[in-house]
Amino acid sequence: MQRTTSFWVIPGIFVCTFNLLFVDYVSAQSKKGRGRGFRKPGEVITRPDRSGERWVDQLEVGNIAPEFSLPLLWQDTSSRKTSRTQKSANKKTRQNVTLHDLRANQPVVLIFGSFTCPPFRNQLEGVDAVYEQFKDRAQFLFVYVREAHPDSVLSVIDQNGKESLRKIPQPTDMLTRVSNAAICQRTKDLNIPIAIDTIDNRVGKAYAGRPNRMVVVGTDGKFLFVTVPSPLGTDARSLRNWLSKNLTKSSS
Repeated sequence: MQRTTSFWVIPGIFVCTFNLLFVDYVSAQSKKGRGRGFRKPGEVITRPDRSGERWVDQLEVGNIAPEFSLPLLWQDTSSRKTSRTQKSANKKTRQNVTLHDLRANQPVVLIFGSFTCPPFRNQLEGVDAVYEQFKDRAQFLFVYVREAHPDSVLSVIDQNGKESLRKIPQPTDMLTRVSNAAICQRTKDLNIPIAIDTIDNRVGKAYAGRPNRMVVVGTDGKFLFVTVPSPLGTDARSLRNWLSKNLTKSSS
């Protein structure tokens, strides 16, 4: 019996050592990587925002979703430097979207988050792909909320289409929050509609959307799907899986 036990010890040690080396390798590659999900040279991620009152999570599947009305962000075309485009953009910022209208005929997918949350930022391309896949069967809205890591220095795409480093502040006025949302939209090349939360964070608090989370609201106004608000509260794969299982191609 002792001999049999010894026989399995060496392979076990080998497997454990291999696993540790593999984890170290992946970690090293992540630190020096520059692709999606990796920190670029010069970027600085600050500590999470702990200021202000705590956003209490009371959302449960089957409960009624809080109604809201928020201004929509225009689809950024600021690189086209024409006065007509600017006037159109200014006009579009005054258009509001309501949950009541969104859920009139289709379920509504609400995404809460901000550009300075690294895990959320890394999921945005996937979320946008889910939007493109299911936009004929559900309404989608990205609600831009309070910054998770204010004053982080991030690589962004400016209005001329050039990449540069920029500090992203915690907004104290709507103009700054709109600007942050526009930077997020432009840098991540998003097509999903974006709404801007009020500067008193009314909708973010009602949905406990900090640092980020996802919910789905049915046409009856009740929650069909909710995730826990956390740095990992938005996962494109789990959203796609849920929508694939619960939405039919004829959903309307």
